Amino acid sequence: MRAIHWFRNDLRLADNPAFSEACAADVLAPIFVFDDRLLAAKSQGAPRLRFLRDSVAALARRVEARGSRLFVRRGDPCLLIPALARELRADLVAWNADTTPYARRRDAAVRASLESAGIRVLARQDRVVFAADAVRTREGRPYTVYTPYRRAWWRHFEEDPPRPAPSRRMPGPPPRLAAGSIPSLFALGVRDEDCALPSAGEEVARRRLRRFLARDAAHYAERRDFPAADATSRLSPYLRFGAISIRACFLEAREAAAADARAARGIAKWLDELVWREFYAAILESFPRVLRGAFRREYDGLRWEQDERGFRAWCDGRTGYPFIDAAMRQLRTTGWMHNRARMVVASFLAKDLGIDWRRGERFFMQHLVDGDPASNDGGWQWAAGTGTDAQPFFRIFDPVAQGARFDPQGTYVRRFVPELSRLEGAAAHEPWLSPERAPAYPPRIVDHAARREQALARYRAARSGTRSPR
Repeated sequence: MRAIHWFRNDLRLADNPAFSEACAADVLAPIFVFDDRLLAAKSQGAPRLRFLRDSVAALARRVEARGSRLFVRRGDPCLLIPALARELRADLVAWNADTTPYARRRDAAVRASLESAGIRVLARQDRVVFAADAVRTREGRPYTVYTPYRRAWWRHFEEDPPRPAPSRRMPGPPPRLAAGSIPSLFALGVRDEDCALPSAGEEVARRRLRRFLARDAAHYAERRDFPAADATSRLSPYLRFGAISIRACFLEAREAAAADARAARGIAKWLDELVWREFYAAILESFPRVLRGAFRREYDGLRWEQDERGFRAWCDGRTGYPFIDAAMRQLRTTGWMHNRARMVVASFLAKDLGIDWRRGERFFMQHLVDGDPASNDGGWQWAAGTGTDAQPFFRIFDPVAQGARFDPQGTYVRRFVPELSRLEGAAAHEPWLSPERAPAYPPRIVDHAARREQALARYRAARSGTRSPR
């Protein structure tokens, strides 16, 4: 049997369901396609493209170490995959399913073309532990609130725990197929970009997981909200591109908790965060419209400010609120932002500045190395108050209070806002009160207390269907 495995967001060999089944073939062509449509998307960003390219290169090395080679193409997968299958006279094309609206349309088109040519298609579940249709209410509807979803998800997990895909010998590649080459960063449209990105690849991801479980997981519940601490797993870029499987995270974490009772509470909290990832993936799969507008439709009527000066100050980390500015500069210099900071800066954009949350969502996708459509949209709608929560619009984060609580010594702020390096301790969060002036740091662009009241009025007006005051 001659087979193709089409790598996409599953850039690893271990615990890869579709790849494992494709390895039953006599000849196997592992293929990655740089999809021109995705490369040209407005939401695409240099940090994620760099990390993707590094991840594909790491995968190619792993494949070569197994005695084969990774075939690389660039273009339209709807044309390339069927053409390659015909060229190889393939009996089977395998891939792991993706659930974004674009991926579902693309995969349906590829499947139709292959099956019309008599080529079997094998698609497996891999991006999440449970697909959206596996965790449903008693009435068979999607869950739209996290807490009951979480209970049902864990019940399903205990009743039907996931199992890793078996490891199989990798068949040899087809001898006369041109391998192709990984495009350069310049060819991918990445120009001068100096983000300090993490190393890519399956081996790096597994080392990170083991180190987190051995060193930081026990204290995760207490330390996870403090952005100055290196207390989180930092696995999100690897999960984004499938350099490690989500099943491995759950199974190895549960084993670590069973082996060390002192770590159990922290590990349980970390796993609940991964269930949030499952929840947002299920929301996107069940309600693809959320990528265009509010989950709660009444908030599509919100009147947003057209404040370009405020938006640019937010993007550049020049709002005059140190915790906000530190977070935005962390994003721009590292391609990553701590989750507590993500919530606070999103709330600030939508509620303090009154700017459409979708602009912030797009900005994050352009700059995050771990930018994932489902998780990014879910997080932004949660913070903006337009998402799945029952009473979300009352939640308006005070940027000063958040900084004082979660960065009490000002360490995080001083790390990314050097203009405030001379302010000691918590004084870094309110430089306007300090006698030690920081002339290079901007004044606050808005008054939080006043903007909080305006935001409440804006959201109440949207809920009632009236015009909100300017």
